[in-house]
Amino acid sequence: MSETVKEIIELINGAKIPSPHWVEDIVGCEDLKHVASLDPDKHRWYICTTEVFQIGDEFIGVFGPTTLLSEGMGYVDIGHTCEAFEMERVPSVTYKIKE
Repeated sequence: MSETVKEIIELINGAKIPSPHWVEDIVGCEDLKHVASLDPDKHRWYICTTEVFQIGDEFIGVFGPTTLLSEGMGYVDIGHTCEAFEMERVPSVTYKIKE
């Protein structure tokens, strides 16, 4: 990968994409891997989430519409431009029933 995470964030923000689904097409990096969908924000006609992508040991978040709730509209119709930003992994503890 020849681009830094900051350059990739600038590339995504500069492309003014209408949905995080387009990130992989814009970036074109083989190391880019989708790892999580966070913080769903439901609107009347669509749902926005923060999609988290991993590149090597670094993480990028892209906030934008990921689900359409109306069959008659596309992502461009929403009029939303995605925002990309750096993220970091936060380890958490969970519990389960002992077997």
